[in-house]
Amino acid sequence: MDHSRETALVRDAAAVDHEILGRIRGLCERFPDADEGELQDRPLFRVGRRRFAIFNGAASDDRPRWAASGRSLHFLADPDEVEALGCDGRFEPSPHHGDRGWLALRLEDASTVDWAEVAELLDAAYRQVAPRSDTH
Repeated sequence: MDHSRETALVRDAAAVDHEILGRIRGLCERFPDADEGELQDRPLFRVGRRRFAIFNGAASDDRPRWAASGRSLHFLADPDEVEALGCDGRFEPSPHHGDRGWLALRLEDASTVDWAEVAELLDAAYRQVAPRSDTH
């Protein structure tokens, strides 16, 4: 692949990442006391030090741990939903503590994302880390 085509593909991937991350930020900023930080050059959302979501962009810095995840949302799944979500082929254990209930959802194309579902997943993730007074 020539350099100019490769540059254009990276630029396009970064634009889609920006669009999807903007939607995720918009959902997370509604949660009391939630803020954004970084983990391995990836945006993460947390309450205090307790993380509830991470975005891995297609144009994110290359890290072996995240390489197979593609553009995806990693979130702390509701313990009552982990098994059911695991049976849905769209979800897989996250490289970020998949053994502790974190799942990943691929978000390859912003136009095909079910944003109502993403909002529900983020709400459930947030509720697990937020102080009880913030979740009522």
